[in-house]
Amino acid sequence: MKLEITQKNYVIKERLQDLIEKKVKKLDKYFSKDASCKVVCSQSKDRLRNKMEVTITSSGKYIRSEVETDNMYANLDICLARIEKQIIKLKGKQDTKNKKAIALKTIEMPDFAFLDEAPVFAKPKIVKTKKYELSSITPEEAIDEMELVGNTFYVFRNAKTGEVNIVYARNDGGYGLIETI
Repeated sequence: MKLEITQKNYVIKERLQDLIEKKVKKLDKYFSKDASCKVVCSQSKDRLRNKMEVTITSSGKYIRSEVETDNMYANLDICLARIEKQIIKLKGKQDTKNKKAIALKTIEMPDFAFLDEAPVFAKPKIVKTKKYELSSITPEEAIDEMELVGNTFYVFRNAKTGEVNIVYARNDGGYGLIETI
């Protein structure tokens, strides 16, 4: 893992730098060789608090921890403990996904050849067609129009953007807006 140590208003002593390198190296087992770790050590203006930020980047994922106490050595221990906890949690999620994917692959699919002989499902059929002109209105006016018509949705041209939008009634009693791009 590539390690970068930065100092801001704080001078890192050789002992602390060696300790950072040693402890971050222990995290190598969790990451590929392309991973990078950035450690930033800083001190507050009143010189009472020391802050450490540790950010690890690997395969497009970021794991980050930030701690502020009066002891930089304690910050290192706390930060790395939090990072390790996040790594374990992330790894657990990935393992769960992989197990589900493997389980889906091992399920034997039944033979659906009988479907070719006799169609079970009818093709969708359009039974009614309506044509109407899109009016340029605001989404709030579209909701009023939708309620007047008694539908659960309403298609309109947004007066602000000029784009075609849809408002719809949600099951929770609210309204949704779908904007086209």
